[in-house]
Amino acid sequence: MLDIIIRDALDIVGRTERLIEASRRLLDSKGLDEVEMYELDYEIERLGDAVFVVDEAIRSLARSVECWPQTAPVHGTARTLH
Repeated sequence: MLDIIIRDALDIVGRTERLIEASRRLLDSKGLDEVEMYELDYEIERLGDAVFVVDEAIRSLARSVECWPQTAPVHGTARTLH
């Protein structure tokens, strides 16, 4: 279950990064007025920050999941991933 969550979350991160790049290309095309450009640039920065945080959290979760089989016998807990 967690492997599906991790895979899907990383897919969302990838799609969001592509959206950010497309938005930056739109900014470069000069098809927006100054206010729209500022608002889009601001939202791109916020989205980029959020994607970075989510990406780090997901990768941390993935590393934790990889360690579970090694730590389970030590803590007396057996976990099974499907």
